[in-house]
Amino acid sequence: MAVFSGLDESTIFRLWDNGDWLDRVSGRSLQSLMSSVPGIAEYAMAHALLKRRTTLIANLQAEGLAVNLDALENSTVSRQLLLNALEAALYIVRDGPSQRVSSYLARFWGREQDRALEALFSAEPGRGLLGDPRPLVEASIDLAPRLGRKTYSFHSLLTLNILTHQVSKVAGPPDADLALQTPGRQSALMMRGVVMGALISSNDVELAEKYRRELERTPVYAALEEWSFPTYTRDGRISSDFTLPSSLLLRNTAVEVLREIKTYNDAYLYYLVSTYLPLALRRDPTFGRRITELITTLQQRAAGCRDKRIRAACNDLVRQLKGVV
Repeated sequence: MAVFSGLDESTIFRLWDNGDWLDRVSGRSLQSLMSSVPGIAEYAMAHALLKRRTTLIANLQAEGLAVNLDALENSTVSRQLLLNALEAALYIVRDGPSQRVSSYLARFWGREQDRALEALFSAEPGRGLLGDPRPLVEASIDLAPRLGRKTYSFHSLLTLNILTHQVSKVAGPPDADLALQTPGRQSALMMRGVVMGALISSNDVELAEKYRRELERTPVYAALEEWSFPTYTRDGRISSDFTLPSSLLLRNTAVEVLREIKTYNDAYLYYLVSTYLPLALRRDPTFGRRITELITTLQQRAAGCRDKRIRAACNDLVRQLKGVV
């Protein structure tokens, strides 16, 4: 082993009988071992994940949250992101509205991170990371209004959006009139988080129409809507003023929107067709160079919609797209 790795025999002997050798080996020595000895790299990765998982399970158990190991092991989401989500749960139930909570949760703005949080908040058998997510949901509901007090903190506002989105999907939207919100960054982020979660969970076409009308008369809401998908999919960089480059190819956004058209409910489809896609197509008329696929997907989805309003919105957009292809 010393010959293959290029390490001194004394280094190998020092680590050989030490059960905690991974915690004691230097980074350079570990790289040498991983690159020369079969199984070391795989063991190091598995050990690190297991150690973090064990610590998180114990800490969450102390807070009254039991981890569903089957869901954790069988999820298609990367193990690292699932562990990040479990750590986020720990912050929510233990730390409250601290700077650490906002800074940590704000990093969950993104498609794969969102999937990890969905698994965390889900009560669906076999999918939810927690045996009973209700204490987490209750803690999140309690935390949300206290985050909103820090209107100067973009991380707090982004965390507010992320939490309200997840809570709305599992517990329904709060009893609040969207039109009564004072326009601004905080109300924009909170409103969109609530509406997206509620649309996914309730299939409420009237809510989608109400959201569209709010965006038409409130520029900051429309700016956030146009900003959200490209930053969520990493086509654009996150910016606290909701700005995007004047020239932007929505390559990743197109993939995500096409997926959502095929899989989400009719109310969410209506939101995409009537609200987001017109904004996206003004920003990138090529729609990530997938206009033809967008037309076909909309036609297929519209054919199965019973709501005449949704079919009409889809067909109107298809006609517009065909006129520019």
